[in-house]
Amino acid sequence: MSEGLPRRAKVELVIGFLDAIRRRDRDAASRFLAPGLVWRGLEPEQFCSGPAEVVEGFVGQRDREIEVDRLELHGTERGAVFAFHLPGAPGEPGEVLPGAVYHALQVDDGRVTAIDDHRTLGAAISSLYASSPLSRPGRE
Repeated sequence: MSEGLPRRAKVELVIGFLDAIRRRDRDAASRFLAPGLVWRGLEPEQFCSGPAEVVEGFVGQRDREIEVDRLELHGTERGAVFAFHLPGAPGEPGEVLPGAVYHALQVDDGRVTAIDDHRTLGAAISSLYASSPLSRPGRE
């Protein structure tokens, strides 16, 4: 499990992954991801498995050139949670905002093993502590 890595290491792992995506360096981004990785979006039909599909999903979002106002990033004992917020979105960090999706990244042995999307920060952080985050039927 990831409890042995400090929160800072998990935050730095996410920063490294996002930097690789920013540079569109698919090989570098893939090195942050475990082979059996699964990414579940907010809706049941939003699902990617394996590093190649996940990287393509993130690069595809990056290629849309959406304007970003801020990046919210939280380290936890089990992984990290991040969200991009659109410009002009009202509210405080952690509040439900239109256009913000909280990505909960479970980290084991220094690699992302699961990504689970949520509409709120609290739900995203809670998912990292669930016994099996990917077995939950819906998203909050």
